[in-house]
Amino acid sequence: MAGSNNFGFDIQDLLNFPHALACCKKCLAISRAMKRNRQQHIHCPICRVQYIVHGNSEFEQFRAYFKNKGLYIQNHQIFEHCRQLAAIAHRINQYSPDYPPLAGLLQAFHLARQFVHFTTFGISKDFLLVLKFIAQHIQVRGIVALTPDQSWVLSELESSDLKTPNFCIKTICTSTNNWKKLPHQKLIVIDGLMAFKGSANLTTTAWRKAAHFYDVVEVVTQIDEVITHHNRYFSTVWANLSEHSDIITIGSDPFDDSVA
Repeated sequence: MAGSNNFGFDIQDLLNFPHALACCKKCLAISRAMKRNRQQHIHCPICRVQYIVHGNSEFEQFRAYFKNKGLYIQNHQIFEHCRQLAAIAHRINQYSPDYPPLAGLLQAFHLARQFVHFTTFGISKDFLLVLKFIAQHIQVRGIVALTPDQSWVLSELESSDLKTPNFCIKTICTSTNNWKKLPHQKLIVIDGLMAFKGSANLTTTAWRKAAHFYDVVEVVTQIDEVITHHNRYFSTVWANLSEHSDIITIGSDPFDDSVA
């Protein structure tokens, strides 16, 4: 029908496009802005960590600290990047045998510019090697729940081969005492722009099964939904495993975790 909108795109959406995003140091939650709590301290709305800033120019020191720690998400040429990721999602959603979900995931890994965050129940050596390779260029952070037969992952993570400061995996091993608290969610987030969720663990077997609909893989490209999934299913668990306390001090004292 003449005059109808067949593209599903409203240019006003550009006004709401999330620009200045940052990751909390403790939980890595993605946030547009960190507000003050009742004590007037800047705090993360997900893990509630407080950033206590000593000295003058509080916000300037806070911004400098986040920049120094690489916690800002700098998406240059963002629309082209989104276009490339959206093309992957479109091809996966076509359910073509010529482009299985595994191919789309590997291509998304290749295109990642800022970070890959994930949580999985088990992981295969193939994926572990791929993620170590990606970490040569960007931040890779993951949570891996392990069954007793996957103890090899611990030795692999402790190996000096391909070690990089960009690669950090937190493991949780199963036992009769912690089964109820063992993470079972499967989520992969690329640059805070795209997410893969479903039932497929980060193993080649699971992702190949997904091509035949024996495992579930869904692609999320709506950015608010991507951030919600990331903060709910990744950041809340990462915070519980974090080495940081509930207070992060920013200041000039040499004993503080201050701006360099």
